[in-house]
Amino acid sequence: MGDNTDLDLSFAIDAETVSLSPIGEYQVLDLEGPVVIVGDASYRVVPVGEESDLSEDVRELSVDEIRAALSELADNDDFQSIVDNCPTNTPLVYDDIDYLTRHLPTASLQKCGELSESTPFEKELLLQVAYVERQNSLVGHSDNVLEYYLEQRAEIAEKLRSTDEIDSDVERSFFSYLLLASALIEELTTETVLNELFREEGRLDSITEHVRSMGHAKRLEKLCDIQILTEGDHGSLVEVKKRRNNLVHDAQKRAGLDELESRREVAQILEKTDRCASVLLTISGKNIESVIAKRGCDPYIEHAQSEAVADTITTWEQEYPERLSRLHDCEQAALEKIRWDTEESDPGNNITEGFTFEGFDNEVLYEILMEFVGDASKAFLDRIDADANESNLDRFDFAVMVLLCAGHSYGDIARWLDTDEKYVQRKENVIAWRASKFEKGLVEEIPRPEDPTWPSDTESDD
Repeated sequence: MGDNTDLDLSFAIDAETVSLSPIGEYQVLDLEGPVVIVGDASYRVVPVGEESDLSEDVRELSVDEIRAALSELADNDDFQSIVDNCPTNTPLVYDDIDYLTRHLPTASLQKCGELSESTPFEKELLLQVAYVERQNSLVGHSDNVLEYYLEQRAEIAEKLRSTDEIDSDVERSFFSYLLLASALIEELTTETVLNELFREEGRLDSITEHVRSMGHAKRLEKLCDIQILTEGDHGSLVEVKKRRNNLVHDAQKRAGLDELESRREVAQILEKTDRCASVLLTISGKNIESVIAKRGCDPYIEHAQSEAVADTITTWEQEYPERLSRLHDCEQAALEKIRWDTEESDPGNNITEGFTFEGFDNEVLYEILMEFVGDASKAFLDRIDADANESNLDRFDFAVMVLLCAGHSYGDIARWLDTDEKYVQRKENVIAWRASKFEKGLVEEIPRPEDPTWPSDTESDD
């Protein structure tokens, strides 16, 4: 049956704000010999101009050979064991090497020393590279799938908009979409379960093996048991799993597409599946920036906007010096003090400080100002992302902390972060003792749990 109405799909995941870049990286450069740059640290692989105990063939390694040797480490079981035991972040208040050497088990540090003896790399460099690999291994699988997922979602959405019926082309696109949606959900589920069971204080290889040996249904059940996943979201995710299984086992029916009478019904399945993927993105901490931006506490928002404006000024000094000069020369603009209402979708029309609009009729200057604030709003989200990565808390806990400091209720925070109210209460306990000086400096006062919190009588009856 055809459906001639216009189709306006409403997806939960905003493709424009999803970050697909790796958290960290290292570079191998030729600076009078091979040098490896990891973050703020640099390591000269081969000594230059000095006597060395290294053999002649090692001292003559080229940059390409060093890159190849680092790449080969990925296939080394000992190195992979070091990667698996590394944390996913090091707090900004610590030096990376100090934190990593205090953090890793003795066996991992011994393996670093042994690998250093058999490669041209210092053990500190090996540890830094392992840390980078650990960061990127967490985001690598799910981010790659997410990229393909967004492309396939856009493809089937366009096909639904351009046709009046469910034809074989739509079926094929839906087939691919559901497989990618299922793969994305499984990757995010695995990461979230690992983060919950594999805490910073005791990283054991056996925990990784345990989580990876679980089936997808068991991982979802585990997230539901610890209440990070609500019963309703758990049920929706199980539906996606069942539809995917039906699709694989009975491809001829296209996972029940033969029972759908209109493209509107197909679109509803797309939207519901996208909502499920969005829930996993949020509770895995990958999609928290916009929530913090809109709902965060005043001290943190002031900090993040101040840093964003400063970063934007620095960028414009290099890229748009003439336009920046016009803004500096304008008596109505105090660029460093520009702030905006974070709860509004368009920051340009909601400037609260740093600019006076009264009697302003210079359209060219106004457009320059709007471009500046637009760039600053993007830098604002980047600053939130960076702070979440540098925090001693994981990304989801960081979001909970900032929202709790804003005085929001457990129920509101749970709704915004796609989780259960009881889980937010438990996280408040964790935040109270795991927050470092870094977090305290951002929000001024960490919330301290007060008074016992018992389940309601209604919950007990249920």
